[in-house]
Amino acid sequence: MRFTKKCVEIAVSLYHKGLTLKNVKRAVFEIFGFVVSEISIYKWSKKFASQTSGIIKGLAELLHCDETLLKTYKKRRYFYFWAVKCPKTRCIVGWHLSEHRTLKDAKLLFWEARRRFPPTYLPKAIRTDGYPGYRFAIHNVFAYEVAHDKFLSFKNHSNNVIENFFRHKRKFPKFRNIESARKYIGHWVSEYNAEKLKILEMFIILLVKVIQKKKKQKFIY
Repeated sequence: MRFTKKCVEIAVSLYHKGLTLKNVKRAVFEIFGFVVSEISIYKWSKKFASQTSGIIKGLAELLHCDETLLKTYKKRRYFYFWAVKCPKTRCIVGWHLSEHRTLKDAKLLFWEARRRFPPTYLPKAIRTDGYPGYRFAIHNVFAYEVAHDKFLSFKNHSNNVIENFFRHKRKFPKFRNIESARKYIGHWVSEYNAEKLKILEMFIILLVKVIQKKKKQKFIY
């Protein structure tokens, strides 16, 4: 049986918001009248999380990068959530999840981000905290075409763009393993970017309408 796109989207969204597979199955039946197996819901969630968001256009010359800790069910065990954010589009250009904070993980983060760059785009600089691995990773992934802009102060050289983004982790659940964490973060980032790009698109449309209206008014008299 083929299920509607809306049915799949809602099932995946409910599962990644913390509902069990059994409760998601029940919710889908109550909303759409479809009987979906728990295995199908799990496969949809896995497939959705693995999809890439594609190239992001209109990126700023300066990107912001940082990492934060995510809680797990085990005491004193955390996952590192790495992210690169664009202040212009307000999208997460690239992200990475790891169990350790290493140079290899920093490189993987920037390769993931570069995969979403337009063909002719490279940022002038990437701002990070004081972790030395970032500098080596930036030079390794982008050669010396991209500068490393190291965080200096909260007033004139802050990294608040990405640090404010990490406040969303308060809503995240505790994770049992890194695989489930990656699926959750993948889906969450996808929804986050979709919302930001939609707002940006609406703003551009509104701006175009205002410009067209001014042009018409100019030729009235």
